[in-house]
Amino acid sequence: MAATIFYDSAGTYQSTINVEDGTAHISNKTFANAGTLTNEAFAIDQDITKAITSWGNLDALRFDFGSAVTVDYVAIYTTTAITTDIRMFRSDNATGTANHVTNIEVDSLTPGWNIVTQSSGDFRYRIVFADGGSADGITEIFFGKTLSLPINPTANVITKHTFGSEEVKAHGANRYYIDKHDNYKTFTISFDHMTAANKAELETFSNAVTNRLPFIYCEDGTIINANNPTGPLHYVKLVRPLTFKTVAPDIFSCQVVMRELTS
Repeated sequence: MAATIFYDSAGTYQSTINVEDGTAHISNKTFANAGTLTNEAFAIDQDITKAITSWGNLDALRFDFGSAVTVDYVAIYTTTAITTDIRMFRSDNATGTANHVTNIEVDSLTPGWNIVTQSSGDFRYRIVFADGGSADGITEIFFGKTLSLPINPTANVITKHTFGSEEVKAHGANRYYIDKHDNYKTFTISFDHMTAANKAELETFSNAVTNRLPFIYCEDGTIINANNPTGPLHYVKLVRPLTFKTVAPDIFSCQVVMRELTS
């Protein structure tokens, strides 16, 4: 098992809404601005319950990262099954002809997170569009890098379940329950032995997300088809900063605490 983190290394959540809707044309590989989608800002609002709508055939969403970036994957969350092919342009041009066309060839998206591997290359714009039908139901999209966690051989993982209700004891031993929030999980990973390279990768990840940006924690990152990992996948944020302890020359320990998001 290879526990994996998928995080926004490209600045998707800071993109100006640099999410711009429009229309894609496959034959001439172009994108044109147009008011095609409804609530396209939901793509980067950190809320997986609110869906973009009016996403029809060849309707597109352009992400502007401000400068050229390289990413390992695109993560797409949907609340419903989508049978439409999802494709992508990669480009240095805001509109007009794209430099490269990536046929993601995702015949369908399943409810929940879908991780789609991306081709290498530095590009400022990535344009996601539907090919052949509707893509209604997509709630969140972000691009980034993959971080394989050094779980083996000494790390341990604790999963804590927290109820969202509070018990109130009243006179006469009566008990009442108040729902304050949804149930959620907290994941604590304790690394007892990691190299300086492992430490540097975790610091890069932590500096990118801090406690503000969500990311995906995957309990088993082993790929089971062309793209998606085994899972399960959890949408989380860091609870506290990482603290490293030197246990031997160039060997460190660290604890990562993540809280599952409920929306």
